[in-house]
Amino acid sequence: MFLFIVSLKNSFDYDAFRHNQLKSYISSNSKIVTSHELNIIDLNIRIVENFTCFKTNRLFQVIRTTICVHNRTDFVSAYYYGNSIYEQDALHLLFRIFLKYQHLGLIDVGANIGTYTMFAAAMNRFVIAIECFRPNYMRIVKAIQMEKLQQNVILIGNALYSQSGHKLSLSQDPTNIGGQAIYDSSPINKSLDNPYVVKTMRFDDLLPIIKETKKRSFLLKADIEGSEYHIFESGKQVLDYIDIPIIFMEWDKIRYHKARATNIINFLTTRQYIATIDTCKQVNATVPIEQWPVNIFWTKMNGSEIC
Repeated sequence: MFLFIVSLKNSFDYDAFRHNQLKSYISSNSKIVTSHELNIIDLNIRIVENFTCFKTNRLFQVIRTTICVHNRTDFVSAYYYGNSIYEQDALHLLFRIFLKYQHLGLIDVGANIGTYTMFAAAMNRFVIAIECFRPNYMRIVKAIQMEKLQQNVILIGNALYSQSGHKLSLSQDPTNIGGQAIYDSSPINKSLDNPYVVKTMRFDDLLPIIKETKKRSFLLKADIEGSEYHIFESGKQVLDYIDIPIIFMEWDKIRYHKARATNIINFLTTRQYIATIDTCKQVNATVPIEQWPVNIFWTKMNGSEIC
């Protein structure tokens, strides 16, 4: 364990993204927003809201960061009020991969209040975070500012969908404030001042950003309440351009949409991905899709390297 912690500390010296490249990218944001209707969030914007923020427990006895939360009845926020970390076991698995392969960045689709984004950025990994719900992404901005991690993150405030530029409604759940699903119908009130109205993007809209960063290898985490299908439907160019050795995907809702789940399985298996429970143990393919685990690690890495 001691050697593991030392190597983890040393990994922080890795420069995941050259600062001058990021500054160059930020200077060209306006052009990209106009072209693709992406809502790229200013990470230096003044935060007027009085958010509750916690310094987290340590992962691997080393990594701490800041998470800004909703009220204590919110499902994800409750972990931090309880002095815990949301999805800590999955974080351990992903960060084990980060430690071994230091060139990897993270694409965090459905960042919520930023658990994966903030811990990855704290490891000096470059992160592209997508979170459409303003009360969520403003909390991420606050946490990034508190940790001074602006140089490690690009934050995009759009919803993943099959088409760009559409306005859609989000569901509302008082017990899971940050975990909304999108409705496939247009909202009655189309004002974007309403946090439950969001503008859509395609996953391929990330391609100009990714090319600007000069990075070609990422882990992908996807948790967008049953809309994960849109990543693969709208992201073939990105998925062909970059190398993604592991995709961590919430399967809890998509498994009940058999056609979409089957399309995802076919898409990924043709690209040599294997469905696993923990990056190592394969999912039993004979089990009906709706009985698969709530989270799936799709991997195309050599198991002997990570298990």
